[in-house]
Amino acid sequence: MQKQEAVAARLTLLADSICRKCLMSEACDGIPMCGDIKLLKEAAKLQENH
Repeated sequence: MQKQEAVAARLTLLADSICRKCLMSEACDGIPMCGDIKLLKEAAKLQENH
């Protein structure tokens, strides 16, 4: 279980890191609009739920 939580945390950190560097991040207002970030966030949620 700890390994899955660690993976979820890393996926979340990766998504957040990408968002911070994105020039359009202010337009998202905390809700990612790009497909890659949505996919990373969904993967993190799936890891947390397993």
